[in-house]
Amino acid sequence: MVLHIGDSFADALGGALGKLLKANGVRNDLEFKTPSYIPNWSYGGEIQQFVTHYHPDLVIITLGANEIEIPHPEERAKPVQHLVSLLGGRPCVWVAPPLWKPDSGVLKVIRDNIAPCRYLDSNLLVHDLPRARDKIHPSPEGREIWAKLVFDWLIKERVGSPTQPWALRPEPAPAAPNK
Repeated sequence: MVLHIGDSFADALGGALGKLLKANGVRNDLEFKTPSYIPNWSYGGEIQQFVTHYHPDLVIITLGANEIEIPHPEERAKPVQHLVSLLGGRPCVWVAPPLWKPDSGVLKVIRDNIAPCRYLDSNLLVHDLPRARDKIHPSPEGREIWAKLVFDWLIKERVGSPTQPWALRPEPAPAAPNK
C-alpha cells in the first residue's frame, strides 16, 4: 500500500502516478489539500489518521511548492522533522516539486531534515516540464511525464522484502569534492 500526501503538486503527480502503481498491482491512495503548507500537515492531525487508516508500506510526500518563496526557509526545519516522525519509521520519499521559479532555499531545508526518508529531486529528473495555463502546475502531458519518471525512480530504488515491501535503497553518499 502506497499513501501519497501533499499539496496541489501531490494532486498533479498523484493521479497519473496512482494509475501506474495500480497497473503494476500496487494499492495506493492520494490525500491532498490545496493550498497547504508543511506546518499544516505536520501539526494538523491528518497524518496520524491516514497512517492508522491505510497502514501504508510507503509514504510519498509532495509538499513545499507553496513555500518556494518564503523569506526564512529555515523555519520549516522543525515542521519537516516533526512530519517525518509521524510516519512511524515507514519507508518514505519526499518528492520535490518541479520548479517554475527560483527557490528561496526551502528545498534544501527539506532535503536536510527528512532523514530517514529519501529525497527525490524532481528538478534533476524533469526539464522543461509542460505547464498548465497557470504556468506553475504541470499540464496533463506534464503530469504523465513527471509520474513516469517518479515511478521509474521508485522501481529502481525499491529493495523490498517480505516484511518491508517498499524498503528503499539507502541514500547514496555525496561525492567527495575534487582537490
